Amino acid sequence: MNKMSKTKLLALVASVVALVLLQRDFLIPLAKDAAKSDLFLVDSNDQGSMLPQSNAMTQFAFQHCNTYLKADLDAKTVVTLPEKPLNAWSLGNYEYVVSAEAEVSHDGALPKKHKYVCRISYKNGEDTSGGAEFKNWSLDGLSKVDD
Repeated sequence: MNKMSKTKLLALVASVVALVLLQRDFLIPLAKDAAKSDLFLVDSNDQGSMLPQSNAMTQFAFQHCNTYLKADLDAKTVVTLPEKPLNAWSLGNYEYVVSAEAEVSHDGALPKKHKYVCRISYKNGEDTSGGAEFKNWSLDGLSKVDD
């Protein structure tokens, strides 16, 4: 090995050691402090729950999920939507997850039961007076109802 390649190898090893020390002594503690802080805390009167809930906002969320579901289907698909969800959860900050089961038939075939899940957000925050209006909600995710 010549002197130039030894220097390059030594520089590479020194750089790797410096990066590991920088990460261990500076970046990881900084990330831990940020995670412990209130930096990502959203202050809201709507608290999330791990248990299913049934209230006016979860019912509105269910109704609007059904509207999005119907709009997502093609003309050959017939869906019979349930009157109430199987479960609905508040994630907090006016975000909801709704689980339900619908009867779906394609091209006149016999209907089959399909479960679907919808994640939806209310855009007006603490002013829940507009919960019944479709324009105040945004769809965050919807499982497909298909064969």
